[in-house]
Amino acid sequence: MELENKLKKHKMAKKTIEIGNVYKIIHDNEVRYFQYFYSDPHYLGGDLIWVFNQKEETQDLDEIVGSGYSFYFYTAIEAGIKMKKWKFLSNLEIPKEMKFHPIFRWRDLETGNWYELQYDQKHLLGINLDNDQLKIPIVSFQFPVGAVEFILNGIDYYTDKTTDFEKKYFERNKKF
Repeated sequence: MELENKLKKHKMAKKTIEIGNVYKIIHDNEVRYFQYFYSDPHYLGGDLIWVFNQKEETQDLDEIVGSGYSFYFYTAIEAGIKMKKWKFLSNLEIPKEMKFHPIFRWRDLETGNWYELQYDQKHLLGINLDNDQLKIPIVSFQFPVGAVEFILNGIDYYTDKTTDFEKKYFERNKKF
């Protein structure tokens, strides 16, 4: 009977991961929400999520969606469910204007060149970036614990942490 229950729970977790799913995070009495957009098989293999601006507890999905989207990154949704870092709320259609693959930037350790990544496309930006290129978020995959930290602290924290990490990582590991 115990094995049967475990298999049923596993199937339930797998079944809930669908494009458009909205999840709720509650951590130390702070509440945040995010929506799952797609899984990326090309660069990080993670699940792309967009974080909503909503910071107050609500059951009103229109209020959550109406708060707007703040920022995006990759995580592992199924692992977060298993770790009880977030829970499924509902599945909502992704708004038409949000049905696109967002852009990230990434630096090659071998050459020092920056690239613009967009799902299955990679375009060279060069070594020195202009102000607009510097505004493109650095590609980031966060396991659920790091994802919760990013989501709770918001876009400025996310931007600062990924930029700082990239600089330190690149300096330690560059090969040219």
